[in-house]
Formats: sequence, C-alpha cells, structure tokens
Amino acid sequence: MSEHDETVYRTSPGRVGKLMTILVGLVVVGSVIFFSLGDYWISELSPAGQAFAGITDEPAAPAVAQTGADIPITLDFIESKDFRTLAFNALPGEPGNNPTINAKVGDRIIFNILNAGKSFHAFGVTLDEEGFGGILGSSAVASPNSPLKPGDGGTSEFIPGEPGTYYYICTVPGHREMGMVGTIIVE
Repeated sequence: MSEHDETVYRTSPGRVGKLMTILVGLVVVGSVIFFSLGDYWISELSPAGQAFAGITDEPAAPAVAQTGADIPITLDFIESKDFRTLAFNALPGEPGNNPTINAKVGDRIIFNILNAGKSFHAFGVTLDEEGFGGILGSSAVASPNSPLKPGDGGTSEFIPGEPGTYYYICTVPGHREMGMVGTIIVE
C-alpha cells in the first residue's frame, strides 16, 4: 500500500438529485408550517403565550364620564438608527422623551398618535407595569395584529376613573421593553 492509495468516496448524479429533492422538500414543508402558525412579521404570541402574558379577551373597562379638563397630547413613534431604542417624541436623553402626563380623575386625555418611525407600531393605555396587555377602554390606536404603518396615525381618548399610575405604551410585542412606554400620573 502506498501513500497515494486513499479511499475516494463518490456518488452518482441520481443519488445527488434524490438528496436535493429531500432537502428542498424539508425546506418547503418547514416553511409551510412556520408561516401558517402565526403572524411572523410582528411576532404574535401563540394562544398559550398570550395566556402566560396575561392577555385575555375580557371586555373593555366601563366608560368613565368626563368631569374634568381636556388634555391634548401629541405622541410620535420614533426609533434610533440601529432600531435598538424605541420611544415617543424623542430618544432617551433628548428633551420631550416619553413625556409624563399629569391628570386628574375625570380629565379627558386626547391622544394624537403618529407613526413617525420606520417600523410598525400600535398604541394603548394600561395599568400593567410590564407587558403589552390590559389595554383600557377606547385608548387603543391600531393593534398588534393590525398596526400603524410608517406615516399612519390616529386618535384616541382616555378618561381615568381612579387615581394612580397608568402607562401609555406601544402594544406591539417587545416595543415597550425597548423604550416605548410613558407614564400618566392621575390624582
């Protein structure tokens, strides 16, 4: 036996064709399963994930009568250039970043929302200190399943019925954690 006697593994074009057919078939089947099971563009949670996050189909909170002043607020969805930081009106460290709203029970807060960013966004007011569920009353503008596209906007109203701390957030999963959250302090 010499140093040039190495085993050379070879196959036929027919076997390579069969292998490629199997691989392409696996990719097609996997793609069909992946794309049919959820809204992959905005990472919609599965029903089990929604239950874990506390998102339910409970009826909206009862309407509260306006007994106070109108407070108009303009909020623009914005993102940093690298999309790692999301915010309302200005990025962190800049004036006007996620402004705190002060109101009294019965005041009507009128939100004018504009998606000034390049991503999809949705808006709502919640009592929850984290997550993106529990949106109150008619405060929602768009939804995670039907978000605002860049340049789109809308209006909503929120009348707090009890004193406390409320939060206005982007309801698209993950956006609140990336900075799209502001505080409403109600006396």
